[in-house]
Amino acid sequence: MPAGTPVLSRPRMLTGVLITRMSGLPQQVTPSPEHSAARQQGLLTRWTPASRRRLADERRAAAEDAQKAQERLDAAASQLGQASAGVRIAAANTLVLFADEDPAYRQACIDVLCAALHEAPVARPDDDDGSDKSSERWLAWRGDRASRYVILTVIAAHLRPDAAISWRGYDFDFSGVAFEASDAQADAGERLSSFVGAGLTGSEVSFDGAQFTGGTVTFARARFSGAKVSFDGAQFGGAKVSFDGAQFAAGEVSFTGAQFTAGEIGFAGAQFTGGEVSFTDATFSGANVNFAGALFGGTKVGLLRAGINRGMISFTGAEFAAGKVSLSSRFAGGEVAFTGTRFTGGVVSFLDAEFAGGVVGFLDAEFTSGEANFIGAVFGGTEVSFVGAEFVGAVISFVGAKFTSGLISFVGTEFRGSAVRFPWAEFTGGEIRFAGANFDGGNVDFAQAKFDGGEVDFTSAHFSRGLVDLSGAVIWSVPPTFDQWGATPANLRLPAAGYRSA
Repeated sequence: MPAGTPVLSRPRMLTGVLITRMSGLPQQVTPSPEHSAARQQGLLTRWTPASRRRLADERRAAAEDAQKAQERLDAAASQLGQASAGVRIAAANTLVLFADEDPAYRQACIDVLCAALHEAPVARPDDDDGSDKSSERWLAWRGDRASRYVILTVIAAHLRPDAAISWRGYDFDFSGVAFEASDAQADAGERLSSFVGAGLTGSEVSFDGAQFTGGTVTFARARFSGAKVSFDGAQFGGAKVSFDGAQFAAGEVSFTGAQFTAGEIGFAGAQFTGGEVSFTDATFSGANVNFAGALFGGTKVGLLRAGINRGMISFTGAEFAAGKVSLSSRFAGGEVAFTGTRFTGGVVSFLDAEFAGGVVGFLDAEFTSGEANFIGAVFGGTEVSFVGAEFVGAVISFVGAKFTSGLISFVGTEFRGSAVRFPWAEFTGGEIRFAGANFDGGNVDFAQAKFDGGEVDFTSAHFSRGLVDLSGAVIWSVPPTFDQWGATPANLRLPAAGYRSA
């Protein structure tokens, strides 16, 4: 072997380290995988038979703890399916305790609790069947309702800001859960109060003051036939709360005083045939509320005195067949969209609303019946658009409205039978555009209106049938603008002072 050539000696294995020594080269040390893992976990760098046994014992104990936890979870889930209300309530309390003790299993416990609510509820006995109220059928019905409301009550309690252990940020699935109430509901709550303790109101589920900062809470396809679900004062800062496809036949869902800073509240495809949904005094500063494709056939939906600063409220593709939607609020930003919405009955009201910013759009909406009113509203910066809308039977009212700035656009709108009213309206600023509108029926009335500023534009409008009546205006210092005609169209009435031509 030539002089100076490195000589490879037999490798020597030490605990956790492979050492290869070559003469003439620096010593090379290659840590084993076990040694690297131990170093990352802050364990001793020197492995001994005792440390290996200890690690094996710890892994064995962890596996046994996981098995016991799973058995505990399975046992509670099984008990939730028992016929006895007492057993079900005890199982629910066991799961709540388990969830509070071990965050690693908290979501699993929540899933089991929600799954129990998905089971078909016990049918309420018929009052006319002559059965005694203490019979097994009545007790089964009462017990079923008690166990369900225990679960909802403890979930709501863990979402409140003062909860000792918070469940905020976890997912809650109430899809398809039936929230029902009846005349006997209060009695059921009283008879079963010994099971549930104070706080059970029978027909009420309260999420008042809850903070939704993440995760998902879903009432998708749920049925509300008399219960009250309250989110009063709740804070929505990133979670998704879904009522998609839900059915509201009676009862109340309340978001009074709630704050929507982020996240989404969805009512897409929901059916409102009765009851009430309220957002009174709520604040919208970033979240989205979605009623896309919903059917309003009798429910009252209210956004009274709400502050809409950012975010979006969408009724895109919804149908208003009956009931009332009240949007008497302050619009300082964000967007309210009725794109493609069908108004076949009912009322959409912006009574005394203040439009200081943002956009309210009725693009391509169809008004075949019902009413949309802006009575007493103040337009001071918002854009309200009816571009492409069709009025074939509804009533649109701006009685007493004040236009100081902003834009109201009826560009390209079809008037074929509806009544659009501006009595006592005041035009001191802003723009009202009817450019390119087609008046082929119905009436547009400006009785007692005051044209003292701003711009009302009828250029390129088509007057074929119906009536556009401005003859009753009481102030005409800044009249609307029309095309220059040889003769005024027969269905257009103007004050004696005439008009401005473009």
